[in-house]
Amino acid sequence: MNFVHLNVHSHYSRGWGMSTVEELCRSAKDQGMDKLALTDTNGLYGLVCFIQAAKETGIQPIVGSDLTVDEHRAVLLVRNREGYANLCRIISDRHCHQDFDLITSLKEHRGGLIIFSDDFTLLKALKRDSKEDLFVEMSPGYNMAACYAFSRKTGIPPLATNRVYLIREDQFPLHRILRAVALNTKLSRLRREDTCRSHDVLMPPARMIDQYPHA
Repeated sequence: MNFVHLNVHSHYSRGWGMSTVEELCRSAKDQGMDKLALTDTNGLYGLVCFIQAAKETGIQPIVGSDLTVDEHRAVLLVRNREGYANLCRIISDRHCHQDFDLITSLKEHRGGLIIFSDDFTLLKALKRDSKEDLFVEMSPGYNMAACYAFSRKTGIPPLATNRVYLIREDQFPLHRILRAVALNTKLSRLRREDTCRSHDVLMPPARMIDQYPHA
């Protein structure tokens, strides 16, 4: 069984990601992966570098972005040219319009996009139009049991991810410092939701598969 990392953040996810796209691609290749997504938060900042690094390391790149707006979030992956155009439109609207609403934007511009999220409100709203290319995100340490139950209840299929912000677990202390600086607070005052999890690393496929007894 193969596992593809579909939720991956580089240092272009400012204040969160720890690694360059080159480091991510090399690490993926060293672990025997032949595909990798880049889904930096609210942008495609590292896209050109990612495509080049993926080509040089023999990795098939998957283009996407992790969109967050207020209490809503979803990861969008490009399936075709229409999807890329729609993703660019959504990201532009996200940054240019103060009244931007993620759910409304996705309902209007979801063509050519694969969407996954653990935001139940967003998923239920999109399901009313179609379940096509819509998935419930299941990630270790992020209410995975509730997400699995929601998937079974709604019929929206589950999709397994690890929310990658690190390449190695020993980068987590530096990540915490980065988050404290970004939030202008002390390390001792960081809340659980202010940082990633220490296991949010680019795990080998075999280790990821072990995280999902549901499969």
